[in-house]
Amino acid sequence: MSDTLTATLPTREVTLAWSDALSLELDFMDDTHREFVDLLAATELADDDTLTERFAALIEHTEEHFGGEDKWMKDTKFSSSNCHTMQHNVILEVMREGLRRGREKGDMAVMRQMAHELGIWFPQHAQTMDAALALHLRRVGYDAETGIVSAPDALPEEEIHGIGSCGDSGCAS
Repeated sequence: MSDTLTATLPTREVTLAWSDALSLELDFMDDTHREFVDLLAATELADDDTLTERFAALIEHTEEHFGGEDKWMKDTKFSSSNCHTMQHNVILEVMREGLRRGREKGDMAVMRQMAHELGIWFPQHAQTMDAALALHLRRVGYDAETGIVSAPDALPEEEIHGIGSCGDSGCAS
C-alpha cells in the first residue's frame, strides 16, 4: 500500500471513555450513562457510511436517557421545570438538528462536531446536575424500575427549585 493512500484515511478518536470519575454510585443511572458513553464512542468512530445510523441511535438512547431522568425528577419532587430538564431539551433539539442536516444535506462534519462536543459537555453535566439528582434519589430511596420511593418521609414537601434551577447559580453546567 502506498503512503499517499494510507495518509488520506482519517484517524478517529473518542473524546470520552467511561471511567470511575463518571460513576455516581447509583446503578440504574450509571448503567444509562455508560451506555451513552459507549454509543457516543461508536458514533465518533463511525465511518461516513454508518455515521448517520450511529448518530440516530445515540439520539434514540438520549431521548430515553433524558426522559428517564426527567421522570425520576418528577416522581421525587426534584423540579421538572429546572435547568437540568431545560438542558436536556436543548441538547436533544441540537442533536436532532444535526441529524436532520446529516440526512438532508449529507453534512457529516456537523454530526462529528456534535459528538465531539457532547463528549466534552457530558462529564460536567454528570458530575454536577446528575450528581445532585443521584444524591436526591438515594436519599429518598427511589427505585427506577417501580417508581417506588422507599423513604417517603425524605421527600420534600414541595418541588425543589433551588440549586439547578434556571436563574440561580446552579445553572452553570
